[in-house]
Amino acid sequence: MPLTLGTAVFAIAGLVALWSVASDIRSGKAATTKPAWTIDRQENPGGFWFTVLCKAAFVGFAIAVLLHALGLIGDPVAWIRQTFPFLARG
Repeated sequence: MPLTLGTAVFAIAGLVALWSVASDIRSGKAATTKPAWTIDRQENPGGFWFTVLCKAAFVGFAIAVLLHALGLIGDPVAWIRQTFPFLARG
């Protein structure tokens, strides 16, 4: 995948995740793919904040990909492969 296309995909997904994090915190309910899996902050605070943290981590990765595309930082995918070798494929 060309760098420009990959960056655009991650930027759009990062914006969607950022909007999702903001709406989750505002409403107090972490929406997932199915309505039955919506996590309420009052009923399950650990699950709610873990879901929000995972979405925020994706936002951070999208920012890192954008900064890499602009040439401001190194490759975040290479860093992940080096730090977590069990995630790297063949």
